[in-house]
Amino acid sequence: PTVVIGSCLGSLAGQVVKISPDRLRSLVACGAAGGIAAIFNAPIGGCMFALEVVLGDFGLASFSPIVISSVAATAVSRHFLGDSPAILVPPYQLVSVWELPLYAALGLFSALVATLFTVSLYRTEAIFQKINFPDFSKVGLGGLIVGAMALLFPYILGSGFPAINLALASQISWSAMVLLIGFKILATSVTLGSGGTGGTFAPALFLGSMMGGVFGDVAHSLFPEITASPGAYSIVGMGAVLSGTIHGPLSAILILFEMTDNYRIILPLMIACI
Repeated sequence: PTVVIGSCLGSLAGQVVKISPDRLRSLVACGAAGGIAAIFNAPIGGCMFALEVVLGDFGLASFSPIVISSVAATAVSRHFLGDSPAILVPPYQLVSVWELPLYAALGLFSALVATLFTVSLYRTEAIFQKINFPDFSKVGLGGLIVGAMALLFPYILGSGFPAINLALASQISWSAMVLLIGFKILATSVTLGSGGTGGTFAPALFLGSMMGGVFGDVAHSLFPEITASPGAYSIVGMGAVLSGTIHGPLSAILILFEMTDNYRIILPLMIACI
């Protein structure tokens, strides 16, 4: 929703002053960049998302206005929301160079989760389209399904950041994280498929944190001397699933780097996201 709102504002501004179609595309990208930069406190990630995902063009003509929009949006959001990282990250370090192949494997598992998430979204939407009910009743049915699941797993509601912080602190069991992956995919798919409002950014981060936590738990159990805590793998998993969901590895790397405000995570992030 943030990307859509920002893009619409950019398009509206361009249509009011009647600029050319090429420049209108740049303004749409500026709005998207500003939205991502503001909500995640990630000005560089917002720029890269607009260039890589929205425009698919790294030309200099588009780059300059996108940077200005991203910086302005971040400055405004920091005025109201503060300048703290979006998520609370425990101390992290790369324990051994032998962890890098493990992070590459985490990237592969994260790709499977991202694929399952994407396929589930489209298929659930198709199922609800075939149901011969009025649209408002479809939304009600979707809300009823999600509400029933939330009675058992309340962490699936909303942005999921409380559960993400628990996963980063290694305070959730691997079995619970496996269940949360499945129920979060289903809850998000039902919400969007039934006509409800929501996005895929926060759910992708949620799924990545849980996937990384499960993988890290297994890896740390098998190789305790050469691996970091499961929370470290949760951080990297967030970027990897986001990369697979939006098909924007550079955007995912930079957004997670800025969200965590931790440069030490950059090498595992690069490997897993790619």
